[in-house]
Amino acid sequence: MPLMESITEINHTGKGRPQGTIILSNTAKTFKNVLDGIKPSGSAETQSLSGTVTKLDAIFKKAASTYGVSEKILKAVAKQESDFNLTAVSKAGAMGVMQLMPATAKELGVADPFDAEQNIMGGAKLLAQNLKQFGGDLKLALAAYNAGPGAVKKYDGIPPYKETQNYVKNIMADLEGDANIDISSILSTESVTGTDFIGEGSTIGELKTLLSTLGLGGASGGNLFGLSSLFASGTASTDDDTGTIDKDMFKNLIEILRLQMLMNTTNSIGDFDFDS
Repeated sequence: MPLMESITEINHTGKGRPQGTIILSNTAKTFKNVLDGIKPSGSAETQSLSGTVTKLDAIFKKAASTYGVSEKILKAVAKQESDFNLTAVSKAGAMGVMQLMPATAKELGVADPFDAEQNIMGGAKLLAQNLKQFGGDLKLALAAYNAGPGAVKKYDGIPPYKETQNYVKNIMADLEGDANIDISSILSTESVTGTDFIGEGSTIGELKTLLSTLGLGGASGGNLFGLSSLFASGTASTDDDTGTIDKDMFKNLIEILRLQMLMNTTNSIGDFDFDS
C-alpha cells in the first residue's frame, strides 16, 4: 500500500468523499482556544495568534533545514492545503496544517496530526520523499502530494484530475511569481464559506458522513468511543440530520480524532525519527 492514501485518488475510484474542507471556520476561535488553553479576551487572543504565527515560522524553518525542502515551498503547500489552519479537517479526513490522511500520518510517525510541529515535519518529510522519488521534479512531487504517487506513476505525469492540476498550478504560480506566502492569514476573521466546507452551523448529517468516512460513526454508538453519544443532544430534536454543529461538537470531534491517532501510533510514540 503506498505511503499516501490520496484524497484525490480516492475520489476518482469512488471510495471516498470530496476533498478540500476545513472543519473549523476561521471564526471558530473559541474552539481553537479550548485546544490551546486560551480564553478569548480581545487583544490577548490576537497576541496568542501572533505567537502562533511566530511558532509556525520557526517550525517551517526547522522542517526546511531537516529535509532540504525550501521553506517557501512548504509554506505554499500549507497555504494551499489548509491556509495554516492547525485544526483543519477535510471531508475525507485529512488533518492539520499539511492535511495528512490518517494512514499517511501513521506511516510518517505523526501521532498527533493537530500538533503543528509533528504535522509540518511529517508533511515536509512526505514532500522530500516525493521529490526524491520523482527525480527532483517539483510539479510531480506536488501532484503526488495531492493525488498520491501511484496516480503520478499511472499517468506518467500530473494526473488529469482538475483538482490536482489546479493544485499544482496554484502553488507554482505563488512560487514562480515570487509571491509572499503570508502565514499571517491565520489571523483572518472572515468565515469560510461554500458547500465544500464543514464548519460551525453545518448539518449533523454532514458531520455523520465525515465520521462514517473515518470509520468512527455508527448510529448505535457501539464504536470504540461510543461517538454517537457525544452528539446525542444535538440530534435529539431532529430526525433528518438537519441539526447544526456547535462548538462543543468541534471540541469533541478534534479530541476524538487526536485520541484515535494516538492509539493508532502507540508503537511509535516516543520514537519519532523523522530522519530515518
